[in-house]
Amino acid sequence: MKYFIHYLLLTSLLISCHQNSLQKEIPTIKSNIETIKCVINGEEHPNWKISPELNPDRLKIECKNKDIKVKFITDLDSIEFIINEKDTVQFYILLNEKDSALTEIVGIPKNVHFSDQYIKAHQGKFEVEVPEVHELANIMVAISKVGQLDSNMVDMTTKYHKDVLRHFSPYKNHSIIDTINNYITKVYDNESYWYYYALKMNACGYLFDSNNNIIDDGIIHKMGFDYPDDPIKANKELIEDFAQKSGFRDFYKKYQPFYDELMKTYRELNPIDKMKKWLEDKFKIKYGNYRVTFSPLVGGAHSTQRFEDNGFEQTVMFVCRVEPLEKYNNNLNEMLGSRVVFTEIDHNFANPISDKFSSEINTAFANRNIWVNEGNVTSAYNSPYSVFNEYMTWAIFSLYCIDNFPKYDYEQFIPKMEKQMERNRGFKRFSAFNQKLIEIYRTNPEIIIDELYKQIIEWSKYEK
Repeated sequence: MKYFIHYLLLTSLLISCHQNSLQKEIPTIKSNIETIKCVINGEEHPNWKISPELNPDRLKIECKNKDIKVKFITDLDSIEFIINEKDTVQFYILLNEKDSALTEIVGIPKNVHFSDQYIKAHQGKFEVEVPEVHELANIMVAISKVGQLDSNMVDMTTKYHKDVLRHFSPYKNHSIIDTINNYITKVYDNESYWYYYALKMNACGYLFDSNNNIIDDGIIHKMGFDYPDDPIKANKELIEDFAQKSGFRDFYKKYQPFYDELMKTYRELNPIDKMKKWLEDKFKIKYGNYRVTFSPLVGGAHSTQRFEDNGFEQTVMFVCRVEPLEKYNNNLNEMLGSRVVFTEIDHNFANPISDKFSSEINTAFANRNIWVNEGNVTSAYNSPYSVFNEYMTWAIFSLYCIDNFPKYDYEQFIPKMEKQMERNRGFKRFSAFNQKLIEIYRTNPEIIIDELYKQIIEWSKYEK
């Protein structure tokens, strides 16, 4: 009898183990297309690129509320999960019946904390800043190996840059610079740039306390793109040591009048209120606050992020300085100076409209050879959606100029911008695209933005 009982127990145990094994099996969905949709709480994010080379390819979900619905949709299949903070789920996407991409969804804590007091202090404002830890990050990049070669990361044309090298080069063998050299390895290299953006953008979420320690400001914990790590948090002690040994805080204090003058010039050449009103009128989208962050060291490596909490949205632009040129009048200087920040701001307006037309954009811009010359700049725009958005954000600036400046001035500026986009940046059909958008807009200046998109996308389908 006891053997029979042992048999039953063993059978039960084996069944239980088998059931647990089944429960732990990782599900698989199939796809014949590389770029698929991800829907988070009903909001569509149409450009998830299947990446079998990543193991796993990780999506972090900020859990502002409980039970976040996350759904992936391919041309053949779909899968849905409920995600809460600290959850980790995995599944496979089988691409073209041969490449298996392990995909992971991780529930992470809330990133943004806009208190009622913070909202009251910042609502409706346009702010320009040269934050201290952000400037420290840019200085560390400037004395790194690649930072002394990449003019897009670092503007090497100024006296300030020479002063930075003179003061900080003796510390270029510090361990934190070794770390940066290990991650930023090549000029115009995608992986290097992801680390660079994570370093300088996340730096804006930190400040120095009275003991010279770097601390989280408690407002936006992580300001960079979806890079796996926060380089500031990961290397905090090394960065503090570099700042202390190099005399960074005294250097920053010494140059504060210089930063103040740059911020004054920036405000003069970048009337954000005028840009904001025009964009909000055209797109019917509003943001609570515009925050412009720059360093005198930044070359052309610009970026933008938007954050939302407690009913308040903030758009943050990470850009370069501006300065007027004596050979141009005030209008041309304003257009030249504000183009950079405008084309970062309007990503926050243009991209949500592009999301509505993602399928059409992917079709119209599918042949990459039509739209870009392969090169250092265009390599960062690796999908039809991202190429279209870069075309559109710059072209929209032409419409803004037409509505806000005399014809004589914008007819001088727009060809300069078209030349810059085609020859310097590699977007080789920009002039034709831009002129077509201008034509559509002039035919009907009151055109609703969705219709403007439909017409320019339809035109793009037949470009060869």
